[in-house]
Amino acid sequence: MALFIFSAFAGCVEEEGKGTISLLYNVYCTDLMEAPLPDFEKATGIKVEAIEVPPATNIDEKIALDLAGGVACDVIMVDTYRIPEFAQAGYLLPLDEYVKEWPDWNSYYDSMKEMVEFEGRCYGIPIDTDVRMLWYSKSVFEKAGIPVPWKPKTWDDVLETAKIIKERCPEVDHPLYLPAGSKLGEATSMQGFYMLLLGADTPVNDRNRLRDWDEGKWIGKSPAILKTLEFYEDVFVNYAFSLSDIYYRVDARGDERRALLNGEIGIDFGGSWEFREIWKAAGYTDEDMPSYEEKTAQIGWAPVPGCGDPGAPEIACVSGGTVLAINAKAKDLDKCWELVKAIFTKENYEFWVTETGKVSTRKDVAESSAYQKDRFIAHATTLLEHTTMRDTYPGYSIVSSFVQQATEDILDGKSPEAVMENFYNNLVEEFGKENVKTIS
Repeated sequence: MALFIFSAFAGCVEEEGKGTISLLYNVYCTDLMEAPLPDFEKATGIKVEAIEVPPATNIDEKIALDLAGGVACDVIMVDTYRIPEFAQAGYLLPLDEYVKEWPDWNSYYDSMKEMVEFEGRCYGIPIDTDVRMLWYSKSVFEKAGIPVPWKPKTWDDVLETAKIIKERCPEVDHPLYLPAGSKLGEATSMQGFYMLLLGADTPVNDRNRLRDWDEGKWIGKSPAILKTLEFYEDVFVNYAFSLSDIYYRVDARGDERRALLNGEIGIDFGGSWEFREIWKAAGYTDEDMPSYEEKTAQIGWAPVPGCGDPGAPEIACVSGGTVLAINAKAKDLDKCWELVKAIFTKENYEFWVTETGKVSTRKDVAESSAYQKDRFIAHATTLLEHTTMRDTYPGYSIVSSFVQQATEDILDGKSPEAVMENFYNNLVEEFGKENVKTIS
């Protein structure tokens, strides 16, 4: 039984002379973290204080406060978007010297390695990840006379399909659901804005991003940003493909999932986790979860296409996830690394990821027969070849809030040009004009 700690400032620092390593993780990772502990403790003589953070606790906020207060655990679970700010503050141990001697590191996808880097150094081992796609209701498509499987090649294909749904199925409230507004938080930034931005222009010189990494500046104005905002305008204003009330409800995410399952949404910008979460939102448990065949009879998915312009990616995808990192102030760094290695053996990781239906961060696990038995996950994992990460430089969380506000401004009827100008001005006010650029 894991130890529960509810205080954001509860200390996890190793007590002098006890030979203890403290380990903090989210409850959904319990089996992954705890399975190797008995053998590890027996082999090393070190006691692991396993601290499971319950769902009601904001683990992201807790870890940030613990690190700032100097009371963080030795080995900690960190969201990938936090890596740059924690690394810059000196909170996390660079793992480069360890991973270069660890053969398993060669089995991780390059995109996953890039996700855990900051300024060329590695700061964590990926626990889980996700990919993003378009979900669609097969019942709605059938009523609208749209063939399945559906494979849109451009943004126009997506918009044209939504037009058909709106014309032929007027009872469908949301022919096209696109995450928007501050209420949905990072879901707006990742599932909505980023999935469009990445496909809006060529990746050359970071033209399809929020940050120019070579120049070290945030991008406030660009053709990609404007084109993304114009797509939002099409969805919410020009064609009224989605009623805005669903984005502001108390259980906005749950209502979205139930609406897709009930045929109230035709096309939905979402992610790989939805193949389980849609049915959980509808009241199903792991014990009575529908089969793969039953699920795929109701919904289908397709990669998010690029806009279709020359040089733009054919498929857009952005991934998030969590990592296991080592507190730079831990007393015995080498033993902390041995614990990390014990947790991430191929056998332990493969068992956990196949049992939980997570997207594997390792190629060897993704290719295993056990993993391939989950037909949805096996297929969705192919999107890791196309994925990238958010522009998670220190200050990203503020930039993300500006993105969310920008989409909300579109919903309020402001023009894409005016919204982009305001987005630029917000960045300048926050980071200084010298740290913000315009791309023409």
